[in-house]
Amino acid sequence: MAAVAYEEEIFDESFGKWWWVLLITGTAWLFLAMIMFRFDLSSVKSIGILAGIVFIGAAVVEFILVATVRGGWWKALNAFLGVLLLVGGINAFARPGDAFIAIASITGFMFLLVGIKDLILAFSNRTGLWWLRMISGFIEIGLAFWASGEFGNKAVLLITWIGLFALFRGIESFISAFQLRSLRKRLTHA
Repeated sequence: MAAVAYEEEIFDESFGKWWWVLLITGTAWLFLAMIMFRFDLSSVKSIGILAGIVFIGAAVVEFILVATVRGGWWKALNAFLGVLLLVGGINAFARPGDAFIAIASITGFMFLLVGIKDLILAFSNRTGLWWLRMISGFIEIGLAFWASGEFGNKAVLLITWIGLFALFRGIESFISAFQLRSLRKRLTHA
């Protein structure tokens, strides 16, 4: 019986070296959230266009994650969320005047999927700041059901939902950046 020895790559030197990009995206999300919460309700079209910017920005982040995550169904989940967010962004740009009902529906569905994803990530990796991601996931799921309801002043609620979405994406980007940095340090020293 012959024994076959093979070497498996355990650590890729480039793993996690771009962790600071997540800090920049997190900062951009927080600035966008701040802008959304200070927004004037004078133009329905402006609200639709800002929602499109938020959705496309979130899609870009998901596609970056597809490029950086190794294999498996995580890539598929990030790709699916990226496509969903991209479709929502394009829809908001195509019909900004009619965007309220469509964006509210997409926002509710998007919050639900992103919240479920955050809960799965939090419970599957209970290291570091996993509990912040868990809390964020529960809040996003709650916002999903709130966004799906019928409320009187949709414009104010739409701005609130999109601002909260940008706020949670910013927080998640910061958490992911520091988790990636910590993991890179541990792997480098090992």
